[in-house]
Amino acid sequence: MNEKKNRVGFFAEEIKLEYIGKEINKEQIDEVIDDFPGKDDFIDFYLTHNGGSFMYGAWFNPDDYYNIPQSYQCLTLMSFIPIPIDNDSEDEPFRGLDTEYEKDLIVEKFSNFEDFVLFHIPFALDAAGSLFWIDIQSGEIKFTDFQERFSADPDDAITVAFSFGDFCKRITNRNI
Repeated sequence: MNEKKNRVGFFAEEIKLEYIGKEINKEQIDEVIDDFPGKDDFIDFYLTHNGGSFMYGAWFNPDDYYNIPQSYQCLTLMSFIPIPIDNDSEDEPFRGLDTEYEKDLIVEKFSNFEDFVLFHIPFALDAAGSLFWIDIQSGEIKFTDFQERFSADPDDAITVAFSFGDFCKRITNRNI
């Protein structure tokens, strides 16, 4: 099994990731991911992990600064989405699941997200398949709930963290 321990500092606690994507370098990340405030933390994380699933589950606790509805006070976190690499093979665990694929899928399902995906990068999924996004203009992290609570309107995206680094530091292995 492809598994790595959390490098000290990424998450609030030591949490194991499994099914890590293929190793990626900074140049490959820069080819696919636009610049945004806080990108250095993102690059550091993806150089170590390039995606991955949480082996024993994980929870994300949004920043208290944001006025977040009660139902979003603690969100399950299933995985980080890998960045595609040109030479990905069909037998990779994440084949068909990467940042570019997720953008295309969202626009195909919800045409009103066409402008939204131009300025946001999908990078993580909750347990129900809803997405966490990086706003490339501000570096803030947003959440779109594609399940029963969501209206399929990009204007309903909820800001849940100041930055990618802040997002990661709010991930724990328990519901707080």
